[in-house]
Formats: sequence, C-alpha cells, structure tokens
Amino acid sequence: MTQLPKTTPIEPRPGSHELNGGSEEPRIGIIIPACNEEACIARVLEELLTVIEPRKYAVAVGVNDSSDQTAAIARGYPVVVAETSRRGYGFGCQEAIDALTRANSSITAYVFFAADGASDPHDVRNLVTAHGQGYGMVLGARTTRLCNWRMMSFSHVVANIALGAWAGLLSGRWFKDLAPLRLIDRQLFEAMAPREMTFGWTIEPQIGAAMLGASVCEITATERRRLGGQQKVSGVNWRRTFSIGCRIVAAGWRARIRFARLLRKRITVPQRVLHAQSQSGA
Repeated sequence: MTQLPKTTPIEPRPGSHELNGGSEEPRIGIIIPACNEEACIARVLEELLTVIEPRKYAVAVGVNDSSDQTAAIARGYPVVVAETSRRGYGFGCQEAIDALTRANSSITAYVFFAADGASDPHDVRNLVTAHGQGYGMVLGARTTRLCNWRMMSFSHVVANIALGAWAGLLSGRWFKDLAPLRLIDRQLFEAMAPREMTFGWTIEPQIGAAMLGASVCEITATERRRLGGQQKVSGVNWRRTFSIGCRIVAAGWRARIRFARLLRKRITVPQRVLHAQSQSGA
C-alpha cells in the first residue's frame, strides 16, 4: 500500500474564510449527540447559540437512549432534535445528521460537538476556517495544549495519545489525539459511511479519511470540564478506561480492514477534499 503523508497540526487562522458567502441557507451543521444530559444541555445550547451566527450554522441534537428530559429541554431551543432508542455515540450523531439534512439540504460539512460542555464554541469557527482552506477533515487536537491536561484525567490523556498513535499506525498518518471535536466534509462523510456506532465512532473516520487520501489537518482545541451529569467515557477509572480502549482498538482494526477493501474497489473521494493535501506540511 502506498505510504500516505503524515498530518501536521496547524495553528488556526480565524477570519481567513467567509463562512457562507452571504447565503441565507446554513452551510455548516453542528451535530451534538446526547445521552442523559439534562443537567447541562441547556447551558451548552445557550452558549453555542450565542457564539455562532444562526444564518451560517444549523444545530442538531441527536438524543440516544436517554431516560431523562434531554430531548424535551433541547426542543426549547431553535435546533433540530432527533431521538433514537439505540444507545451509542454514533447512533446519536447519525440520527441528528439524518434529521438535519432532511431539514437543510444546503449543509456541506458537519461539526461534531460535545453535549456536556467540554467543547468550546469559539473553536467551531477555527474548524470551519480550515475547511474553507480545503481540508476535508479537521480535528480539534486537545493533547497538543498542555493546559488541557488539567481538564482531562491522566488516563484520558494517555489513552487519547495512544489511540491517536494506533490510528496513525493503521492509516499511515500521524495523529496526536482521538479528537471528538471535529469537522468532516459532508461528501467525505458520505463516502466513508461510518459503521462503528458506539466506541469506534471517532477512530473509524480518522483512519478512513487518511486511507482514502482525504486532506486532513489537526488544529489546537480547548478541552473544558463537564458542566454536569455523569461521565460516560473519559474521567472514569483505569479499568473502565482500559475496557473502552480495547473496544476502540478493535474498532480501529475493523476500520483498517474495511477501508482497505474499499480501496481495492477504487472508491473515489470528492476532489475538493483532496486538494489541500499538498498544504499539510508533511
């Protein structure tokens, strides 16, 4: 297999790209998967909607297998709310994406954003700026900023660095983080058609985008403390972290096999998410 160049983190250049070219239709969808987040979803949406420009963005909350009032609270805001009884980060994301694209056919990229307050809304524009420069996938790397380490448990930091390295080993590109805050071009997302709907949802597209030759970059992002509710992945004990890590490792291996098969079938990736590859600094 041809060796692909490594990704290189770049510092964001806010304001270098006009997000929507003056169009009234939202072009960027912000996807927020949520499971039992009634303690914080209101504050997350209030802050996000204050920071973003509504005419340029559309927000969708994908409520997956919640037993609380997350969906009811989210419906009190000008966002799309979709629900599924299937538990899993990916199920929530996909449900939100499906509902959003039905409501807004103009969407060209998806930003994946945390429902617990860990993501900083001010980082969204930096992701979109990089997308406007031609990158098909933009990852908000947290491990490259030491001050973020105080917000993450030691096991969380180590696990994300290790899993980023694992994704790099499988795909031929170097990653510094398994970044939950990310942007994926819609055409690239549809070409990859993610299948890992639980713990593998984040690693699968990182491997897939790299293997399919899409232009990928990492920019520095902020990690914040959860606003409320119960942590489901990070910040748990070592035993739980190890168990989840093993599932992600297995998901990464399955993704490596699947995308290798797709490459043999000569799947094509849209040219507009390929042309920035020469700018990646590799």
